[in-house]
Amino acid sequence: MTTATHAQVDSHESSLRGARAWFAEKGLTRPHEGRVLSGVAAGCARRYDLNPLVARLLVIAVAVVLTPLAYVAAWVLMPQDVTAAAPAPSAA
Repeated sequence: MTTATHAQVDSHESSLRGARAWFAEKGLTRPHEGRVLSGVAAGCARRYDLNPLVARLLVIAVAVVLTPLAYVAAWVLMPQDVTAAAPAPSAA
């Protein structure tokens, strides 16, 4: 088994490398084997000692719940188009 050597990156660095270093410090990494799609749920399951199926179901449940909530929030917060008002009839 070979291990990749990476340059030390500050986990507080405001960049993608810093964010990845922070996740790695917390033990949240995506496995190479036993993953479905990208392995995010499998990585969370491994880190928090969950059954991978339970983690995947939680990810699906969160997506199903948050997607409509995000849509409703956008619906409430996003203003409507301003339409040109029709000219008022003139009394001649």
